[in-house]
Amino acid sequence: MDLECYRNFLAIVEASSFTGAAECVHIAQPALSKQLRNLENYFGAKLIISNRGSRQLFLTEAGRAFYQKAKYICSLDDLAKAEINSIMGGVRGTLRFSITSSRSALFIKSSLKNFSQLYPKITCELYEASIEEQTQQLLNGITELGILSTPLHHQENFQVLFRRNEELVAVLHKDSVWLDNDKDTITMQELEDIPLSLSGGCATIFKNACEEYALIPNIICISTSRQTALQWVAEKSAVAILPIEPGEDLGPDYITKRIEDIDTDLYKIVVKVKDRPLSVAAQHFLKFYAKTRNSQQVCNLEEVLRS
Repeated sequence: MDLECYRNFLAIVEASSFTGAAECVHIAQPALSKQLRNLENYFGAKLIISNRGSRQLFLTEAGRAFYQKAKYICSLDDLAKAEINSIMGGVRGTLRFSITSSRSALFIKSSLKNFSQLYPKITCELYEASIEEQTQQLLNGITELGILSTPLHHQENFQVLFRRNEELVAVLHKDSVWLDNDKDTITMQELEDIPLSLSGGCATIFKNACEEYALIPNIICISTSRQTALQWVAEKSAVAILPIEPGEDLGPDYITKRIEDIDTDLYKIVVKVKDRPLSVAAQHFLKFYAKTRNSQQVCNLEEVLRS
């Protein structure tokens, strides 16, 4: 099968219509439909169906399987082109990351800003999503490296490259009515009667700790975004509970206190899909990251880069 057929199939799925796909890839709709029929005949399976009276398209089980493989095959083709371009014209290309939106700002500040200055011909794309979506992005070849929280879904499919520990803290506004001492820490008991805004990534851990201490916390909001949890602090309406890296500065308006009597195993990891080759851009980033970030190197990086 011509690789163009694979790309056109992806266009049909992602546009969810033949009309939209035809406009995207600049091919007449009848020709696109014929390509799909040829694919289905080749594989001996129906890949896409449409409901009567509806223009929306749906993938069959076989179609979903083929979509993932087609995505990966096309990403390998893109990777080969990017590597050849890098060889011919210096390090260039596009490096795609999966990351949570709450960590993007810190990742840009601590890593991408200096990396982009060092490699100005590499374009970085951040795909901000939930941990489930990040996992699928990586497996489908949409992104190449993941900056992920734990626990990781389908962890048997991933190779952990770096690990960076985090700690669970309470975040208060500098003018908060609940800021009544100068200690760097706070206890679970002290938090029981305070309105709390929880970051979704640590909500389960915090709730389990409350059960362990037989506490009934006053949780007024649980949000998927860390920034949303902090907005309650900015409004002086709650204290936020969220994970941060040791020494991380949230800004002049926020004061962080480590929760001293809670035992957590929180960390961020940098991962790639196992047995999947890395682009030249990704190799350069990992070398840069190893030198500039104080993260625990979990893998043999030289071996990873060689393979």
